[in-house]
Amino acid sequence: MLKLLCPYCALGADNQLVTSVAASYEYNDNIRLDDRGELADSIYTIAPRLALVREGERLSARADAMAEFYRYGDYDDFDDTDQWYNAEASYQATERWQLGLEGHLSDDNRPDRDIETTGVVLGNIRRKRSNAGASAAYVFSEMTSGGLFVEFNRENYDDDQTSDRRDYHAVLYLNRSLEGGLARTTGRLNLGYSHYEFERDYTLTGTDGFFDITTAISDDSEVDSYSLTAGTETALTERLDLTVDLGGRYARSESDQGVARTYDPPLIVQSPVTSSDSYDSWGFVGSLTAEYRGERSSCALFFSHDLQPVSGQNSTANRTTVRLSGQMRLLERLRANLAVQWYRNESDQDDPTQDDVDTQTWNLRGGLTWSLTDDFDLTADYVYTVYEDRDGDTTACRNKFLLQLTAAHDWLE
Repeated sequence: MLKLLCPYCALGADNQLVTSVAASYEYNDNIRLDDRGELADSIYTIAPRLALVREGERLSARADAMAEFYRYGDYDDFDDTDQWYNAEASYQATERWQLGLEGHLSDDNRPDRDIETTGVVLGNIRRKRSNAGASAAYVFSEMTSGGLFVEFNRENYDDDQTSDRRDYHAVLYLNRSLEGGLARTTGRLNLGYSHYEFERDYTLTGTDGFFDITTAISDDSEVDSYSLTAGTETALTERLDLTVDLGGRYARSESDQGVARTYDPPLIVQSPVTSSDSYDSWGFVGSLTAEYRGERSSCALFFSHDLQPVSGQNSTANRTTVRLSGQMRLLERLRANLAVQWYRNESDQDDPTQDDVDTQTWNLRGGLTWSLTDDFDLTADYVYTVYEDRDGDTTACRNKFLLQLTAAHDWLE
């Protein structure tokens, strides 16, 4: 990655060095998004960011870093700093070969960090994530192209009872133009493999009469998922694009759990009791994206269904996502946006190898952005969230108001 990012000052390239800082005020009436809704507070955030971009004829690259320093008005135990680092590069090796690399690091701690991206509620537990990916694409002919994408992810929590995760992904794809029968249409074929490893080792303490009991629990599971989809990418008009992929998947999950108890006094260590389970499942995989781009407005509809990991839990879930979003330029410097999101995360209730997951999340977002100058933007946002935990039979609601001022400048412009 570093070798690809070094030639930023090459001639004939479009280079950018952008620094920005965002200052925001947020009011959240349910910080933990629980059914009691007992914690409401004002949150003040400063978020500086640095981005370095190069767009060249053969090499394009980007690296950026951002930190969020946030402070709560009343509940200062939630005060913290989140960080994100990203880098990616694309290199046109020959007329037929294109290569890519990417890497991501993050360190975050906000309880509602995933609610608008996966529909999952996390506790106030620090999470460290790393990701690395590589791709290779090849043009076989004017009609046919294909490629391979591989990725590795790692996720660690600063809590023994919250699951850490490693996963590996590989996607082999083939695209072919269908212009002979369908105008402005490309056929798509995707073969995917994913491997997930969940692990958590923790200790529980308690008493029983005169005995102090320490219970050590080891809970590990693995999931292998294979998928095959076929679809099309079509430019229905100059302004409307439609992409559809449909198929199926097979998954096998295995779990190993060990429990050992220690009694004191006397100091007696019980032999570990272990158990193992496995489970096979079949399911539907699909996605649909429709995008419209007008002169003053744009909108998009997105649908997907696939087996996905649930962050912080020893589980994968069938995740269904529906998102409808749009934006409109009301004035030369004033834009409005509106979005509705729905997430359903549901594990197979017959699967003995994983945690039970059954949640439903609605997010409704609306906002305005006013470009005060070329370097300053003022944004007002409102998000209403409904989170339903069907397994626990609870429902939580949240109102979030955000006012943000962003300053950005390209020093190479």
